[in-house]
Amino acid sequence: MPFLILVCYFLYFFIQKSAGLSKGEKFFLTSWIILQTFYLLISPNLANIAFGGLLLFLLTLPCYFSYLKVVSAASHFQQNLEMYLCTLYIILGFGTFGLVIAGAGYKGSDNLLATRNITDTNVTMAYFILLWPFVLLYAARDGLNILLRLAFSAIFLSVVIFSFSRGAVLLIAPYMLVTTFLIGNAKRFWSILLLLTLVISLFPSFISGYADWDMAYFWTLRFGDIMTTDSVLNKLQQASGRAEIHEIAYNLFLSKPLTGHGTGSFEVLGPGYREAHSLFYTLLAENGLIGLTCMYSLLFSLLVLLLSVSLKSRKHALLPISLLFYLAFNHTVGSVFVILPAKSVTINCLAPILLMCLYFYANSIQANIADPKI
Repeated sequence: MPFLILVCYFLYFFIQKSAGLSKGEKFFLTSWIILQTFYLLISPNLANIAFGGLLLFLLTLPCYFSYLKVVSAASHFQQNLEMYLCTLYIILGFGTFGLVIAGAGYKGSDNLLATRNITDTNVTMAYFILLWPFVLLYAARDGLNILLRLAFSAIFLSVVIFSFSRGAVLLIAPYMLVTTFLIGNAKRFWSILLLLTLVISLFPSFISGYADWDMAYFWTLRFGDIMTTDSVLNKLQQASGRAEIHEIAYNLFLSKPLTGHGTGSFEVLGPGYREAHSLFYTLLAENGLIGLTCMYSLLFSLLVLLLSVSLKSRKHALLPISLLFYLAFNHTVGSVFVILPAKSVTINCLAPILLMCLYFYANSIQANIADPKI
């Protein structure tokens, strides 16, 4: 329903105001719509994802792109986008905690492992990675005090804890340290480092003190043998079964290497997962070489734009860093570009919108540099 309301608003908006797209942008949107229509039509999972795919790929995302093109010309676009995405970060954070509480109470707390899937990095964590630079930029622009900044960091760390995700623990800590160093002064950096150190050092003893607590059991289940003799990366691959999932995706690619099997096909042709726990392998299986080339071309172009903007200001180095860590998640933890549940569009489809926000935010910065009067 939120996506339907959003599309209705976009249509109302464009009745009143022209999008003013360039020839290149029109070509991009036309190519996107044609390609996504093709991948939907060839999918063996079409009956389940037809409505969601049509709503997301063919309506919401093209309309969102056109909308952001128009509003990015506004004088306060950067400030407003930072504020709105910071608000979204807070809503998603507290919403995640609510899901954990509700899931833990569903048929008893023994069902908490199912709740972990709600808050897994495949869903929530990647969006926090993309939202985090806007949170820091908003806090810096408005001069928020250290307590509020620590509260924002605590939300991020709490989501990591409740995700029961090994990938989150290994990637989010360095991500937070790097981004805090880029945006703040030494005092803020050491404050975040102290907070991370306290969480890492105290949490295991806290869990051991509540050994009979179901959440402690799931943390032990997920992390109990991760730091043994073998490398951490190998342990992650073996413990999660990702190597076998990747092999299945690669075999599907070999059967249709050019076009793949279509959007959402891995769910019905693979072992039952909605994606292959890797953007690369998911694209191979579902979109073949054509889709793989197109998607990585877009991501590379976005990275080049963000890097060019970061050269002008140290704080804007947050933007390419966030994209790189997001891609690291996409290739190690799970494909979190779009996950279409059967007959619906959910928060799992948020990543393309956040990537477009990154793109137009960076474009706005470049326009301001070229013409400071804008």
